[in-house]
Amino acid sequence: MNNFKEIYEALDKVKISIIMQVNLEKYPGAREDSINKFHRAIESFNKQMYKNCELIIVADGCNKTHQLYNRSHKENTNIKFVFYDRSNTPKMYEDIDNGTYYRGSARQLGLAIATGQLIMYMDSDDVIMPNHTMSALLEYNAEPEKTWWINTSWYDHANVINSNKNSQAIIDPSTIENVELPGLPDTWKPMALEQGRQVMAPWLFMHVPNISNKWQDVISNITSEDVFFIKGVQGKYKNGGVFSQPTYVRCHLKDEWDV
Repeated sequence: MNNFKEIYEALDKVKISIIMQVNLEKYPGAREDSINKFHRAIESFNKQMYKNCELIIVADGCNKTHQLYNRSHKENTNIKFVFYDRSNTPKMYEDIDNGTYYRGSARQLGLAIATGQLIMYMDSDDVIMPNHTMSALLEYNAEPEKTWWINTSWYDHANVINSNKNSQAIIDPSTIENVELPGLPDTWKPMALEQGRQVMAPWLFMHVPNISNKWQDVISNITSEDVFFIKGVQGKYKNGGVFSQPTYVRCHLKDEWDV
């Protein structure tokens, strides 16, 4: 404990911004019980061990998100809110002439008001463990010259062993023991990627704010807005870091599990 205290006191305690794009409406593949999961996600942010953080809620054209923020979270000075007006844009995942529409500009709006020296992302139906931001802080201090970092580990529901969606990227998940996580039902599996592979998910990606790349809306049959952004950052800035510390819980995967 004393050793950790000494390490912590020596850290550059930068502010961390977590951007959470939220749409609580029903749409194809959406999670159930979206409102309670939204509050659960925020509560997991509030329980972080490392407190020099802000959560930026981006209401993706969702008036319900705005109402819930005003009712329950507006007084929390560590939580910011911004509304993205998508009245003149297609629906997320809508099939249009040249492919599927993916909206990235909502996250860019959140990034524009972020005041942290380190940017992270989360989904409104997921959970971050209490050491999530502390782990990020330690990685940042270990390699402060880096522009971005990828975490190669996270928690999936134990049902992942029956899923084909991650089969090419995961080191035989059946060999990793299931665990129970506080506040969540069922059992969970800490995931680990094969060396050289990556999952292009924003909740595994963190970066410094002063990059030229921007989140953009994407119409494609090949790539989504998050893959477009992350690969763009990695292509332009070669000084990235990789670490493995499971602190993020993916509580919903379309047609696989919804906890």
